[in-house]
Amino acid sequence: MRAASDAAPASDILGLAVLVALNLADECFRARADRSDANGEMQQRAIQLERIVDQVLAQIAETKAG
Repeated sequence: MRAASDAAPASDILGLAVLVALNLADECFRARADRSDANGEMQQRAIQLERIVDQVLAQIAETKAG
């Protein structure tokens, strides 16, 4: 999130979160295309990334609500 904020300082928090999520998804798909997923490592990484994005979005929602 910090790197995205530095790259696009005029963006709002939700926009940054979406940008980060898209970048993470892109990295995941590129890595999956480059390597075999025989042992499930990429699936586990994708699940971890999804959890991180969900946590960030939840924090944003809490900040806006509170």
